[in-house]
Amino acid sequence: MRYLILVLSLVVFTACIGDKKPKTDMTQELNTSTILDSSLGRLTLEQIYLKNALDKYIAQLKSLNAENIIEMTYPKLFVPINKDMFRDYLNTMLISSDIHINSFDAIITNIDKIKPFSEGEFAKVDYNSTITIEFINPELYNTQRKLLILDKILSNKYGRENIRVDSIGRTITIKKEEKLLAIKNNTGEWKFLGDNAEYRRLYPRILPLDILNSIN
Repeated sequence: MRYLILVLSLVVFTACIGDKKPKTDMTQELNTSTILDSSLGRLTLEQIYLKNALDKYIAQLKSLNAENIIEMTYPKLFVPINKDMFRDYLNTMLISSDIHINSFDAIITNIDKIKPFSEGEFAKVDYNSTITIEFINPELYNTQRKLLILDKILSNKYGRENIRVDSIGRTITIKKEEKLLAIKNNTGEWKFLGDNAEYRRLYPRILPLDILNSIN
């Protein structure tokens, strides 16, 4: 059970060049030029770039591509968390003999205004995920009673309306609202960090003070 919760928590889980004036002009242009997105409304060009990066990140989560997930994760996360252990954990899920991820779908629901901080820019982003997991180990949750207990535990955690257990197909479907921080250093690309209670315990150790003051 603990292993399954960890899986769900994870899947159902970055120098200015030139003088300052051109950078300011470019920022103003990005902030004033907008594009209509069919699902998110009007976005600035900078938000469009962020959305493209987020689409790519979600694609890596769907495929459980460990190296690409690590590459697109906010790098300071790997100060308190061992990167090799993180990689091994992802790869273990990919080749697990206990469970198989049948499907993972995600819909981006919000991209907040992009804000500056001392080292670059950041924004809050939200997406809704739907994941279906199959129990391929015949000894795992192999009785109706065990499946009902699992159903009750996950319903208490995520909400009754977000859980569906198929006892015949031995699958469980979980819908979740996911929150991320998107962070981009001045010379880097967008990186992503989970924004939930588990990750927030690590925030004081890994985030710049001006981001911490802005999100709390």
